[in-house]
Amino acid sequence: MPLTSFAFPFRKNVDHRRFRSLARAFDGIQPQIEKESEQLRRARKRMTDCAAFSLEAIENGEKSECMAATLESLEQALAANRERQLVLEQQMSFLTRTRADLPSVLRFDTE
Repeated sequence: MPLTSFAFPFRKNVDHRRFRSLARAFDGIQPQIEKESEQLRRARKRMTDCAAFSLEAIENGEKSECMAATLESLEQALAANRERQLVLEQQMSFLTRTRADLPSVLRFDTE
């Protein structure tokens, strides 16, 4: 029996559709990351303002354990905020790099 060409269901545009879908998913994820990052920035601003007022109160003679506990809590919250911000920066970097690499992988324009 002679070999004949096999009809494969593969089409080049299948890959293009698949990876365009991935690019659209990235487009949906990016605003989520940006929104969370902005919320973290606003929260950090509020925490640093609160810490500044607390330090001012201590400098003006208010020496309560409550104030010290507040400052310690703010310090921990600021550290957690910064750690989360770093994670979001890594995620955004990943999205940016991967999105930029899509055309080279499949040689198509993602727009």
